Amino acid sequence: MLPRVDGATGMGAAARRLDPGFRTVHPAAYDGQFYWGIAVDPIATGDVHRSFDKPTYRYGHPLYGWLGWLFSAGQARAAPAALFGVGLASMLAAAAAAACLGVARGRPGWEGLFVALNPGLLYAGVHDLAEPLSAALLLSGLAAYARRRRPVAVACLALLPLTKEPLVVVPLALAAWELVRNRRRLLEVAPLLATVVPSVLWWTYARIHLGAWFTTGDTALGTPLVGWKRALLDAGVHSYSPSATLSQSSEATIVVLIALLAALGLASLAALRLRGPVDLIFLPLAVLAACLAPNATVYLRDALRNTSLLLVLVPFVIASPPLLPRSRGRRGAGSSRARRPSPT
Repeated sequence: MLPRVDGATGMGAAARRLDPGFRTVHPAAYDGQFYWGIAVDPIATGDVHRSFDKPTYRYGHPLYGWLGWLFSAGQARAAPAALFGVGLASMLAAAAAAACLGVARGRPGWEGLFVALNPGLLYAGVHDLAEPLSAALLLSGLAAYARRRRPVAVACLALLPLTKEPLVVVPLALAAWELVRNRRRLLEVAPLLATVVPSVLWWTYARIHLGAWFTTGDTALGTPLVGWKRALLDAGVHSYSPSATLSQSSEATIVVLIALLAALGLASLAALRLRGPVDLIFLPLAVLAACLAPNATVYLRDALRNTSLLLVLVPFVIASPPLLPRSRGRRGAGSSRARRPSPT
């Protein structure tokens, strides 16, 4: 559960220089190595970031690496353990927040299983990736929003886009819900809109310092459903491979992808009802997932990881009552209905 840094790259050389006992790999390196790089070079002023494949993209979502730097007290040798600790704590916090949201809606809290048993989040946690942190901030922010704990909600939502850039849609969707459905005044939703400011400031700094926006170059987005079509076609072709290992893994990939796409498709249809703010969050994220390019879907690990946050939201989209903020001075209507005893 440590970052898999490629020993044949400049990052591997930097890891061995900073920590002679650091164990690198080659091949089989993965994206967690870049969060380790951010943990030892947090604002790209050192030399480690020069060995990144796409530093502008990697520094677009640096929060997980920053926390690794913070909890390692800037000590490179402690960074891997700090990243592991942050990832584990994030999984626990996300599961607890999901369960609490379920309990607040009058349910036993089974929503936490969509975190604890989420294969994409588990894979990300094992490989030092940011999805568990994203889930923790997303669900904690929603829980605070539902309970009208504005400072906590604003803090979580302000940090959220720094884990994954597309999550900037979350506070914007909540602000739109408040404006349109709850008829709030613009001044009342200003704190939600202001949560995007820290991310914009950081992205501007990174643009000036690194010379390009995080969207420059190769992208993980493309024509809708093309990436998923490619993933299914490739798996279908490989299912006829003479290699038993490849053919069987490809068959399993087909089954898992079809089930995943069916679940997300049905949840997207349910979200079109727009019963609550989570529906308004789910829909743009589902559109982005539909537009994932082949480089984000062909490998099953990437497909599961890139849709893991959507799976976390599925129970709050399909279940009743919808997740709504509590009314001032009393419990929310949905929660009241869920807890009201039946007549005898």
